[in-house]
This record gives sequence, structure tokens and C-alpha cells, in this order.
Amino acid sequence: MEWLTQLFRRHAPRIPDPLWQYCVARLDFLARLPADDQARLKTLSEELLARKTFSGADGLALDDETAVLIAAQATLPVLNLTLDLYRDMAGVIVYPAAFVIPQTEIDEAGVVHEWQEPVSGEAIDAGGAVVLSWEDAQQSDTAGYNVVIHEFVHKIDMADGGANGRPPFLPEFHRELSPGRWRREFEAAYEDFVARVDALEAQLPDDFDDDKPSHASLYDGLAAELPLDPYAARHPAEFFAVASEAFFVLPEPLAREYPEVFDLLRLYYRQNPLMPL
Repeated sequence: MEWLTQLFRRHAPRIPDPLWQYCVARLDFLARLPADDQARLKTLSEELLARKTFSGADGLALDDETAVLIAAQATLPVLNLTLDLYRDMAGVIVYPAAFVIPQTEIDEAGVVHEWQEPVSGEAIDAGGAVVLSWEDAQQSDTAGYNVVIHEFVHKIDMADGGANGRPPFLPEFHRELSPGRWRREFEAAYEDFVARVDALEAQLPDDFDDDKPSHASLYDGLAAELPLDPYAARHPAEFFAVASEAFFVLPEPLAREYPEVFDLLRLYYRQNPLMPL
């Protein structure tokens, strides 16, 4: 019987070392962690797997590798904090690939727009689950993209209410952080980034269609000049989540372009991915 199926039958489940080493080696940003950090991350991953239900959807048979790879990424943001930041999470649901969810938006005229949109992840508030695409959960280390970190950071943001880009400050960990400084620096960076994305979109043709290879190539070339994925311009909560995934996966552009945001994330997560080993 596989290790995962026995997980809840043990008093203190442990991830087999070969499986753990295999999963860590697949992700550069985990492999470069010091040995002590990797050991703590393994313990946290075991605790997360014991506390929360991981399940497959749409025909996906969830195996040990899938569960451990997701848990290892999910626990990185709380490596030096506490798993209690995920207490609002019911569990983790994993689809084979992108899944479709309904979207609603109210425009400036008050008109409600509804549509269906394929997504790679979703964090459901008010005690809901984190939903992930397994195909996308394996695609990391590219331009700072990491859907697992992104969605679990949303859960951290939701720990004291809805996601707004202002995560809870914990007295035992965040005495150096000032809510005023956080608000001021993140708002300034967000406004600047939105302006950069607006300038990018102004360079696109009026009939822009991302299904056209030439248009998609143009967009990708322009977006590559940004320090973060353009998705960060959608909302302050998305800016926080995208900046966080970049912080852990590809921190150099973020530190260069938004040093104050990088420093605040360093203080919040109590980690410095730019520190030489």
C-alpha cells in the first residue's frame, strides 16, 4: 500500500526520504535551501498532509509524488512562521489541468458581467479549499511563476478576512513590521506596476488577440520586461500573491525594481532567498 494511503493511519506520518529528495530536486528554489531549512520544510509538509485532506478531481488519481510536491511548495511561505496561517483552509483539491470557474465583475457603470474562465488555481475564502491544476503546479522556476505558492499566499491573506494584500501580522513574528509602512509601500508599488502594465497594453494592436501567435509573441516580449507577471495588476491581493511567488522563485527582478516590497516580504516571511548559501 502506498505511503499516502497509510498517512492517516499513523500517529506521526513521515515522508520517505527518497520521495522527499526526489520532490525537492525537481524544484530549484527548494533544492537551494540550506539543509536545516529543508529538514524543517519536510516536517511542515508532513504536518500539512496530516492536517488537511488532499484529493484528486476530474479523474486525477492523487499519488504520493503529487501530494508531497504540492505540500513542499505550500509550506515554504510558512517555513519560519506557523501552519496556523492555513487554518482557514478546508483542504486541497487537484485537477489534472486548468479548470473552469464562473467569474463576475461589475464595471464602472454598475453593469454586472459574468463569464466562464479557465484557471490554474483558486483559493476559496471563508474556510474553503485551495484548488490547483496539477499540470500548472509542476511548472515553476519560469519568470517567477508558481501557482501553488500563489494560491497558498492568498490563504495567508485571507486568514483575518477577505484577500486584500494585507496579510495578518503575528505578534510573535512580525514586531519589526509596521502596518503603515506596509500599506504605503505596497500601494506605491502597485500603482507603479499598474501604470507599467497600462503602458504595455498601449503598445498592443487595437485588434489584439492572444490566440494569434504573432500577437501572443508580442505580448510575451513586452511582458518579459516587467519585474512581475502582468496578472499582478489586477488587484492589490493579486499583486501581493504574485510578488510573493516571485520572492521565493525568482527574487532578483523584484528586489531590483521594488526593493521596499522585497524587504517587507523578507520581514514578513522571515526568509531571504537572495542570501548566499
